[in-house]
Amino acid sequence: MTEIRMILSSKDEENINKLKEKYGFKKTEDLFRFLVTIFAQHYVEFLWGVNETEKNAKDEFYKR
Repeated sequence: MTEIRMILSSKDEENINKLKEKYGFKKTEDLFRFLVTIFAQHYVEFLWGVNETEKNAKDEFYKR
């Protein structure tokens, strides 16, 4: 299993603690697994929309 180490600022830790509380996670590792799952399943694209690079590529494809 891969281990990830990060140096976090106090603001980062504060944000992580807020997210853990909001989503009901006790451990930081569980929060990060949850966030990785969201990104991997493209929930973020649904929430934020397709990024400009992908949008431009699709637009070019449909112009053909």
